[in-house]
Amino acid sequence: MRKPIHPEAVTGEPQAIRWVVDTGDLPVGEVLHAAGTLGPMMEYGVITRMFVERGSVWTWLAPEHTWTDRGPRIRDAVVAGVDADGWDVTDGSADLLRFIADDVVHGQLFTFITSHGGQISVVDATIDAVVLDFGGACADCPAQGQTLHDRVEVTLRARYPRLREVSKLASSHSAAPRPRSPLHLLKRT
Repeated sequence: MRKPIHPEAVTGEPQAIRWVVDTGDLPVGEVLHAAGTLGPMMEYGVITRMFVERGSVWTWLAPEHTWTDRGPRIRDAVVAGVDADGWDVTDGSADLLRFIADDVVHGQLFTFITSHGGQISVVDATIDAVVLDFGGACADCPAQGQTLHDRVEVTLRARYPRLREVSKLASSHSAAPRPRSPLHLLKRT
């Protein structure tokens, strides 16, 4: 029986596809060498970059190739490769964590975030931490901490188990003094 796989475009990366597929016990990080026919595709420069996360493989196609021409072969290679031996994957990756965080806030949780008039952007990522900026209605929302930890952090950790910390950018907006209420204009008598 063939393993199910689904391609997803990567926002802002026309040469990249995120293949949603069961990755089994593969480590999460940047791929240095891939198993099966993916290995030669990397060696010969057809695939220029590859990451593995829980539940998907990210691939970048060289600019001289198109997904129309190469997509079916790469799809089949990913399906066969995820169950094969011979992978060499780094232990985590700051770039991968940033891609996942962008995908979570602009894809997976986007409807939830925008339904409240909010916006969240990824400011920075290291190999085990990500910094987010809360804007729009999220900037002053009293449930901001709950959204950060219960929604965003849980979703990120499920896809990137090496995650140690998700923090919020201390924006100048939140550090600014609050405007005074018009009640200060009333004089005591």
